[in-house]
Amino acid sequence: MSPLISKVLVVGMDGLRFDRLLALDAPVLAALMAAGAHGTSRLPYGEAGTPRTESPGEVVPKAPEPGDGGRVIRSRTDSGPGWSSIATGVWPDKHGVVDNSFAAPNFQKFPDFLTRAKTVRPELATAAFFSWAALDEHGAFSRAIDHRLVLDGYTVGWAAADKQVAEAAERHLATADPDALFVYLGDTDEVAHDLGPHCPEYAAALATQDAHLGRLLEAVRGRATYPRERWTVLVTTDHGHVDAGGHGGISDEERTVFVIASRLDAHLGGRSLACPRLVDVGPTALAALGVELDPGWELDGVPLAL
Repeated sequence: MSPLISKVLVVGMDGLRFDRLLALDAPVLAALMAAGAHGTSRLPYGEAGTPRTESPGEVVPKAPEPGDGGRVIRSRTDSGPGWSSIATGVWPDKHGVVDNSFAAPNFQKFPDFLTRAKTVRPELATAAFFSWAALDEHGAFSRAIDHRLVLDGYTVGWAAADKQVAEAAERHLATADPDALFVYLGDTDEVAHDLGPHCPEYAAALATQDAHLGRLLEAVRGRATYPRERWTVLVTTDHGHVDAGGHGGISDEERTVFVIASRLDAHLGGRSLACPRLVDVGPTALAALGVELDPGWELDGVPLAL
């Protein structure tokens, strides 16, 4: 019997607080957690006493940076640093993105996990779908990725852009043969900025994104080749929000992030992951694809034990 072909789907939901995820009705995410594994950790950065980012793309000045002899990661808890850490497997002091300006990125040295996979195994088919155009414009996910859809949530509207992104990813799963995909959904973050994460609109945005995820999983399971495939699914976020909405600082609400990991061909028992970090997402995806991690890459993350 031939071995199963390993494939990976990573879904990012911007600004999703894990405590709100647990409190609200999100059946697809709940089922992934019950069948897979999940856990939370706190981002090792944040700027105390600085203004909160009021929208996903707003640049807020960083606080002064006093000297320190140890590895102190000076960055805001913003989307730019969060998604860059997820993409590259290293923290902001290495990838260079410390706020939403992407002023000094180091993506040539620390490329995204899809680009790393493609470099090591050129035969792999990669794809990325975004409703936040900055991830494309600044190179957080490189042009080496085979298939991509980039929309601007500010222009299209975040809910509409997420819908188009999810539908395009669903079609790609149904009609092409991708090995590794990244799908970004941003409306939870936009709503939290406007109204905070405790409002009915935030619950509705989460329910919609949960349904998008459900259709992506249905597309995976509906593939004619699915019986010969082994799919690893990872769901994560980049930061949280204070109760009033916004982020950038050092509170637990802003710094707490989560990773949900599932193997669609196996039941992992709903177990807890011990402090999974954003930088572990990329290495976990690479390991699932059979890509050996090179110490020369200087990654901060490690593959999660699934």
